[in-house]
Amino acid sequence: MKTANDETSTVATTLASVTGGRRRTLEAIFHHPSAHNLEWSDVVGLIEKIGHVQEKANNEFVFEVVGKRHVMRKPHSKDLTSSEVIEVRHFLTQAGLSPEDPSQPAARPSPAAPSLLIVVDHHGTKIFQVDVTSDDASEHVIRPYDPHHFLHRLVPENQSREEGQRAPEEPAYYEKIAAAVALGGKIVVVGHGAGKSNAAHHLIEYLRSRHAETYQRVVREIVADLSSITTPQLLDLARQALRS
Repeated sequence: MKTANDETSTVATTLASVTGGRRRTLEAIFHHPSAHNLEWSDVVGLIEKIGHVQEKANNEFVFEVVGKRHVMRKPHSKDLTSSEVIEVRHFLTQAGLSPEDPSQPAARPSPAAPSLLIVVDHHGTKIFQVDVTSDDASEHVIRPYDPHHFLHRLVPENQSREEGQRAPEEPAYYEKIAAAVALGGKIVVVGHGAGKSNAAHHLIEYLRSRHAETYQRVVREIVADLSSITTPQLLDLARQALRS
């Protein structure tokens, strides 16, 4: 059986092999704030050096490092977005890697990472930690990209869609949500509406296609009337979903 000491030795050996440009790429991945000029080709080259990369259909890449596996889609541009950098950082952290001294692997995320409630519609997103009392619930509000102020309309500009339905928000909106919950635990998503008018549905599909690891932490999607439900009621729904 592989022991913790064996794993530490594997990580140390892996990091010791990372030098020169690959080392600078590793440091850029862990830099705060996130780097804005980190190239996809450099990330792939780094992971090929310390593990294994498999390119699949639909521009999906399978990364394997120190026994950990992650599926990630190739960015649309040569540089990674901030949230994509965070995604790679999270994967390497899970594998125990960081630019620190190779003899000291990075601390792994706590197994007690907080469960999260995402309340999402086409007007905004609220993220709560489920394991806090409703009186102390802190929320991180994200607003969708809306340069033309379409959000007050119930029907999108494209009138070919069925009445009452609207197109998904810009991918950047869902990408911000994915980044915000990347290091959390189990996830409950609550949305409003049905079918294509339900932003929660679009979010979950986005996570499924772009952030498989985060998608796997989604334990329940719930539909609720967000115009009348209270925060304590939402948290109760989430707790019930997590217990079931």
